[in-house]
Amino acid sequence: MPAPDPTDYRQTRQQAVTLGDTSLTLVTRPGFADWAEVTPAMNLLATHAQITAGERVLVGPCGHGALGVWTARQTQPRLVTCLDTNWIAAEMARATGQRNGLSAIGVEAVAPRPDQGPWDVVLFLLPKGRDLARLWLLNAALATAPGGRIYIAGPNRGGIKSFVQDAEALLGPSVLLGYKGGNRVMRLNRSADLADPLPPIYQQPGLLEGTYATIPAMVAGVERTLYTRPGVFSRDAVDEGTALLLEALQVRPDERALDLGCGYGVVGLHMATLASRGAVTLVDVDSLACQCARETLACNGVTDAPVLHGDGMAAVPDQPFTLVVSNPPFHAGLDVNLDMTAAFIRESYDALERSGRLVLVANRFLTYQRMLQEYFGRVEVLTRTPQFQVLSAAKRRPRASFER
Repeated sequence: MPAPDPTDYRQTRQQAVTLGDTSLTLVTRPGFADWAEVTPAMNLLATHAQITAGERVLVGPCGHGALGVWTARQTQPRLVTCLDTNWIAAEMARATGQRNGLSAIGVEAVAPRPDQGPWDVVLFLLPKGRDLARLWLLNAALATAPGGRIYIAGPNRGGIKSFVQDAEALLGPSVLLGYKGGNRVMRLNRSADLADPLPPIYQQPGLLEGTYATIPAMVAGVERTLYTRPGVFSRDAVDEGTALLLEALQVRPDERALDLGCGYGVVGLHMATLASRGAVTLVDVDSLACQCARETLACNGVTDAPVLHGDGMAAVPDQPFTLVVSNPPFHAGLDVNLDMTAAFIRESYDALERSGRLVLVANRFLTYQRMLQEYFGRVEVLTRTPQFQVLSAAKRRPRASFER
């Protein structure tokens, strides 16, 4: 089986689609859940949501922006805001709006905040993870005008039935508007006053904008506090793979290092502690992860390690590194997808100086070792457990000698 072609990962696609009764051109590319389709949940919202001209509307998580285009055609484009924490999704939503002549649609790569809005209508596509869904709903509801309408749609297998209870605890009774293809859509109304105090399930640290949950952890032999929020990988504890990576990773004092896919910043914190005469940069595609990483670094006394929100190596163009470290994601939604990692590997090779190293931790069933060999040649296994392995590859030869 050939390795994934990393050039496909960054290539955008255009396709004609229909959403509700609206035809549009979708601009999209890999890198986020449901990137290649108009989902049944989107169609349910386009079928059942009632929007009148002049209403201010939030769409989120917006994905590739097809629902944002549909919404803009019901009201005015400048009154529509599309939000998604995934940087790639936000870029595609912006491109989809522009391709359909609706560049006035507002697009931001963030989760909702109470100080945004006020919105008259919220179109809420249920994200993966119940606590993440609570985060989106709480902050969106706080930014919705009293009397506003909140429509929620999602798949049964994604937990929409159980999330109804969470939504009703915050907003009161819901109305089931329709269901199709294993998905359903409901409507709730924003009362003049949300429950005060908030229901216990919405009082968890990290749900409300500006709050964080904390994790105690040993990093480079020092007790540290890590800061996290729902939607960020392994938010309850440092995962086994990352812990193994931290044990095996060697960092020189003068290293110019990149934490690629930084999550809440534990690897970047470790490297910043050791690279006392060097420089460390952190990158993640998710804005919640970047927010948490900044908080982790700042609260642990690290002030000179920038955290960039962007699409992997594209966020640090033309910057040479001596060390790139990653615990790369291999899921896009519910599916295993190695295209992102293939792009990480090839682009890391290009960004590394001669003898620079790429160090990855991965589940052992993944084919990263073969992918590394294709670009770097020799690969060293630094350590392994029955589930994980830490791989290191050094840049020792020009690409022309082994490029396909």
